[in-house]
Amino acid sequence: MAIKFRTIGQIEHGEYPFEDAITSVDIYNGAFGTVTDGAFAVAKNASKAIMQIEVGDDASMPKYAISKNAHVRVVDFSKLDGKEMEVYDYPLPDSVKVGDKLVSQADGSLKADTSVASTAFYLEVKDIIGNNDGVVVLVHGATA
Repeated sequence: MAIKFRTIGQIEHGEYPFEDAITSVDIYNGAFGTVTDGAFAVAKNASKAIMQIEVGDDASMPKYAISKNAHVRVVDFSKLDGKEMEVYDYPLPDSVKVGDKLVSQADGSLKADTSVASTAFYLEVKDIIGNNDGVVVLVHGATA
């Protein structure tokens, strides 16, 4: 799974920041983008991402493909400001370290950006999970 809640308590306490959408192109789970008129499209500096439950033979692979016109669950990080989440595999950059500020790129992946404004949306890397299996991020900022 590309993105998940840090603790089960986040769900138990009513944090359900999701919206439904249909993919506009073939895409990967964890891609960042926007939702317009019910359609998800990848976008730069976005605060929403696909957080789909993975099933089948490709579940838990580094990249989990989702076909065009598929129904997806999109997490709105702007509703999780100040909360911790976990991010694995895609959409992470090849290398990441504690303190990095991650922002989405035009292809839906994340990239470290040292120039991001403190008022912008970004994910701050707080901890590395396992042997670089994933990261714990703290959600910061405004809606992108």
